[in-house]
Amino acid sequence: MPRFPPILTQRLRRRWWLLPLALLAAVLVVGARTATAPLSVGATVPDGDQQVARTTAIDFTFNQDMNEPSVRQGVSIDPAAPFTLAQINPRHFLFKPQLEPDTTYHVHLAGLRKAIGLGGLTYAFSFHTEPAPKITGLSLEGAPLSDGQQAVPLRGTLAITFSQPMDASHVPILVDGAPVDATSIRWDPTSTTASVPISLAHSRLHSVSVPQQALNRRHDPLLADWKVGFTTMIQVPSAGSTARIGSGYGPVIIQIENSGQPTVRPQSGMQQADMIYEYISEYGIPRLTAVYWHPPTSLIGPVRSCRLITVQLEQMYHGMIYCSGANDFVLGQVWKYPNIVYDYAYWLPIMFRTDARAAPHNVMARPDQVTQRTAAALGPLPYDVAPAHPDAPLPGAVPATDIALPQHGAIWRYNASAKEYFKWQDGAPFTNAGTGQVHAKTVIVEHVRSRIDTTPGNFFHHYYTEYYELAGEGSAEIYSDGGVIHATWRHPDRTVPVVYYGPDGNPVDLNTGLTWVHVIGSDQ
Repeated sequence: MPRFPPILTQRLRRRWWLLPLALLAAVLVVGARTATAPLSVGATVPDGDQQVARTTAIDFTFNQDMNEPSVRQGVSIDPAAPFTLAQINPRHFLFKPQLEPDTTYHVHLAGLRKAIGLGGLTYAFSFHTEPAPKITGLSLEGAPLSDGQQAVPLRGTLAITFSQPMDASHVPILVDGAPVDATSIRWDPTSTTASVPISLAHSRLHSVSVPQQALNRRHDPLLADWKVGFTTMIQVPSAGSTARIGSGYGPVIIQIENSGQPTVRPQSGMQQADMIYEYISEYGIPRLTAVYWHPPTSLIGPVRSCRLITVQLEQMYHGMIYCSGANDFVLGQVWKYPNIVYDYAYWLPIMFRTDARAAPHNVMARPDQVTQRTAAALGPLPYDVAPAHPDAPLPGAVPATDIALPQHGAIWRYNASAKEYFKWQDGAPFTNAGTGQVHAKTVIVEHVRSRIDTTPGNFFHHYYTEYYELAGEGSAEIYSDGGVIHATWRHPDRTVPVVYYGPDGNPVDLNTGLTWVHVIGSDQ
């Protein structure tokens, strides 16, 4: 309680009835001032702003309590846009229009009235919204990647470039419809490029997408979902070595004899191969074509003559052929590609005749020489070579531990502890010099159309050689890990490898290890 001077206290006691009147007068004075004060408003978007986010909500703050209906009726925007207007309190309203990108808007406040007293307000301001963020570039390992692109590499770093700095925590990236782990995404310092490591399955349609809700730093979203689809390149199986012949270069392709002559077996260099094709050359005699994507380290042979199938394998794998002659017709086909064939008759440093075997079964290829020649002559591959990877079960496989191939005089038996098939030939273990019995991770029996090619030039030493049609489509059995599936091979383009499709219709991913392909011909 305030203490007043005695004289004043006595006067107040005599005139106590004047106090309420004084207080009432003070209130009326303040009310009159408020009722007559000019009405004003402030907006959180200044007039002339050129970089307004489309998601912006505009606060209107008045200096006096407002008549809410007048505010709701008095706010308009041009061009017309749907909006909401929420009253936070009598002096604060939240205006939320649905804005388009890169557009100039004019906001008008007209006929707004105060809650108490007379007087209104007319107010206007303009602003321009920023362009919507968009994706301006997509690349894989620095090479542009476009929608519908074919033969896209399976691995690498995918880079997505945006037109504006993005809010990294609000930019979901999807590969084949599945969100990428956000911790694996790396953004550049400007927050405009996101880098994502990818590893994709071969020979399939894949997609990369960013949904519309991806936000820039001002929380503007994309205008629409973004998606790019592409098909990955074909993949060939390998024995899993990390060494390569050159840097992504073509394989060594060597013709190896497989007749029953006493000095032919055991052959050398077979177990190091990534793939081996076996087929009948003539008179029921099988022959081998070995394919190496990694440098061999042992002698390879005995090297024998090319056959018509060799040319098709070269076209598929873009390798370099090493052989010891052929008949005139086959040589004519092979020498259409003089830069990719080396014949013993012309390149003695690469191949030589050993005294350990009887001629003509004694031509051997030097591993260092074939590696150097191949790496120096050939360019990048249009397909992928599979790296080492854990075994994957064949889709829909049924148990199969024995493979009988009477056409080639061969039997394969599955060794469960080694998880490989071991080969017998003509009733005896089929061995490779220095490594023992030949074993393969995968054995493929590929059924193709074939015929004896009776072209006159193909007649040599009283026989014609066989022609196998590797292009087109046909059936195959694939054996791996003690199981077999009935597959379909498709090879519509001779310039890329064949693809095997499982019962589920998807390309088969072959396991790491030697893949042995028996080509079984038929005139049907």
